[in-house]
Amino acid sequence: MQVQRLAAYVAASILLISLLNLAHPLLAILIGILVAALLAEAIIVNVKQSFLRFDDGPGTAPLSSGAFSTEHLTIRNMHAVLVKSRHTPAERAPVVILHHGYGSTYRRMLVYAYPLALNGYAVLLYNTIGHGKVVKARGKVLDERTPGDKTGIVEIMRALERVVEHVKGRPDLDGTRIGFVGISLGAIVGLTHGACNPDIKCVIALAGVHDFKKTSTRRLVPLTSDWWMKKSFEWSGLEMNPTKLQDFIISPAFYAGKQFGFFDHPVWSDARIADKIFLIHCMDDCTIPFSNFEENVKAFGLPASHYLALEKGNHWFIRQEHVVIGQVLHWLGTTLPLDQIKH
Repeated sequence: MQVQRLAAYVAASILLISLLNLAHPLLAILIGILVAALLAEAIIVNVKQSFLRFDDGPGTAPLSSGAFSTEHLTIRNMHAVLVKSRHTPAERAPVVILHHGYGSTYRRMLVYAYPLALNGYAVLLYNTIGHGKVVKARGKVLDERTPGDKTGIVEIMRALERVVEHVKGRPDLDGTRIGFVGISLGAIVGLTHGACNPDIKCVIALAGVHDFKKTSTRRLVPLTSDWWMKKSFEWSGLEMNPTKLQDFIISPAFYAGKQFGFFDHPVWSDARIADKIFLIHCMDDCTIPFSNFEENVKAFGLPASHYLALEKGNHWFIRQEHVVIGQVLHWLGTTLPLDQIKH
């Protein structure tokens, strides 16, 4: 519902109730309660459409067809799930790691996992440090929350190495063909530790920040969607005004053109990291302004074939999932070719 239309409804309702109140006070009260309930429902529906792409239900409906298989596992205390399909090779399958956003769970990425698995990839999703929640179905525990501090961004970034090492240690997965797709917080992980990790051949960042401090400390108009999103992060305990050193460690702006050197510290490299970096961003993103996308394109020196800008979709790519998955499949096909897979 548009704001202008909602305002018109409120004004008309107030006028109607005022007129009724003069003649029938009790009727006016009853109508007022009904109008308030309808407006509340309209607001709730609008908020859900704007901020919540999916619910947190088990999300196992596609499994009933028998086309998919899932393996629940633990990677250094992190709850993870490996999704395969009947098209995924039994041995040395190419792997795509999916990383959710801040305060979310791996289930929000299942909408991307199933199409990838149907195309022959093994898809590894995990609740990163301090994220996830217990999910039960028919008395059985399906998911676990990963212990730890969800505001510890540095540890969350480092956790990716554990996942990569797990992949490399399994005979059913191909440790030489690893891709990564992350949204928001996941994009930070991808554009920093994913970009600098030579084992990861493709990094696709959805709604990725460029300079965290510059973005998190920007001035916002009170009560706007941007303002509320920032407040929600602050209320969760996330540091929104990091020091220069903290900003240096967590911002993709300082990782362009680098690879991990001694002590896993990013150092300048001659390697063409830009060849494996891909970006998707919505112009109306209320959390990570579109300018971050433009700065990342420039910093990593990306050609037009390595990025996609969408006019609408906000921070969660609302109603754009089909476009996103199509583009993701195309980029993965060029970096982790499926012609080596026998269906």
